[in-house]
Amino acid sequence: MKVNHCKRINAYFIFVLFLLLSFPLQAQQNKSQDSLHTPFRKGRWLTGLSGNISSNTNKERSSDVKLITNEFGLNLSTGKFIKDRWLLGGNLRADRGSSSGNIDRTTESLFLGPFTSYYLTENERGSLFAKLSSGYVRYGEETSFNDLNNPIQEISEGDGFGVLIGLGYSYVINDQIAFDIGFDLNLFWVGIDQEQQPSGIIDSQNISISNTAFSFGFNVILDDFFF
Repeated sequence: MKVNHCKRINAYFIFVLFLLLSFPLQAQQNKSQDSLHTPFRKGRWLTGLSGNISSNTNKERSSDVKLITNEFGLNLSTGKFIKDRWLLGGNLRADRGSSSGNIDRTTESLFLGPFTSYYLTENERGSLFAKLSSGYVRYGEETSFNDLNNPIQEISEGDGFGVLIGLGYSYVINDQIAFDIGFDLNLFWVGIDQEQQPSGIIDSQNISISNTAFSFGFNVILDDFFF
């Protein structure tokens, strides 16, 4: 289970929040007015699909314990520019992770909520951007301990609150197609019910989950919505 200490979570959150707050300040210092030079102009719609994938192997030197972890996620979002370079909309994100070795673990999460994005520059070729979203999280996990004489399985599920923070660069082609690359920070606070099998013991607890991953995406920018 990916449960990080509160100090590490707060450090991530404060650092990225500082970056986000600095973007509007930079915009106020820029004396140039919003113009048609930016593809991210008021009234346009942006719809996109992004994803992330990662894999790593950990092995302890003092033992033969080995853990292979694979993670991937998909994010679907759509929104409208309420002002030049300010995007407001909603997104749906699904993540899945699996680990194998002495401990087999599968995790799944579903996030749904509104978001806002800010694009820093008016360059017609693209811009750095920041994204912030908060909303509902549904979380599930299955864990099997394989190195015991009597194998034990733990099944956990619950829901809670989540925050997604993204930083990246969007490259635009022909004023309509945008390719994004960057990194995402996911912070979840979830209350779960954990059942241990075969004993049937049920335990409830609150957990915090954080994950950082590189992301890549494809967006379509239109003057009007699809219909």
